[in-house]
Amino acid sequence: MSTRFTPLESDILDALAWDLRDIAPDLGGQFAESLPGSRRNTGSGLFTELIVDRSRPPPLTDPTGRFGTVHAMVGDLPDPIAFQVELRQGRLLSLHGDAYGQDTRAIDFARVPFDQIFVLNDQGESIAFDPAVLMQPSPLLDLHRHEDHEPPFPAEPRAGDRDPHRWAQEPSLQNVLDVVFGKIEPSAPAAAAAGEAPPDKADQTSVLIGLWVAIAAVAFLAVVFFDVPFFFAVVLAGVVGQTLHKPKVRSALARGARRLGQYEYRPPQR
Repeated sequence: MSTRFTPLESDILDALAWDLRDIAPDLGGQFAESLPGSRRNTGSGLFTELIVDRSRPPPLTDPTGRFGTVHAMVGDLPDPIAFQVELRQGRLLSLHGDAYGQDTRAIDFARVPFDQIFVLNDQGESIAFDPAVLMQPSPLLDLHRHEDHEPPFPAEPRAGDRDPHRWAQEPSLQNVLDVVFGKIEPSAPAAAAAGEAPPDKADQTSVLIGLWVAIAAVAFLAVVFFDVPFFFAVVLAGVVGQTLHKPKVRSALARGARRLGQYEYRPPQR
């Protein structure tokens, strides 16, 4: 028993799988998992036994009988041979070829040339079997034909190359960002200063007054809008105020206020 299908058997079974896609939708899968058994030249056609893998799941449909309208011109025969598959409850059993009474005894079906494979539609008209034409278009096929290939993985930067992680620092990009969002720059006096002098008492006092005003405002809002007890708000404000009176805290706050004052905002260019 041969383990390979002949070119004629293979092409005919492919055509029958397409021809019977509604009757036996898993016929192509059965053919792919089958082996040829006994073969015969019937004298007016051919017979090939098909042995399907027994571990294959049951067929999706259960038709019984011979099915198919596939024809092909074989050898020097003047008329085509008709081919059908035999099914039993949907399972593939054999391939039959009927030469309509033509003598096929001298034909070696394993090597004979053949062409013009066609099927018949419901009106009896011939339709050439061309898988590339008859196969319905599918988006899955388009996935194999795309141009958006990923670029190769970047190599290690060489001497003289720009750092790819510093793209946001490019002058041209910085100019665009400044135009869209505006620009924050040190004010002129601060930019000219070579160092930072320690904050004096006047600076600390002004910062302290501003913070006391902010604490009082927060305490007032907490009492009025959030029903915080007045006594609790006063005690909490006193604790925060005592913390602000510490020399190190006042000095740090004054330096922070000075640094904030060193920057000015320039609106976007129009």
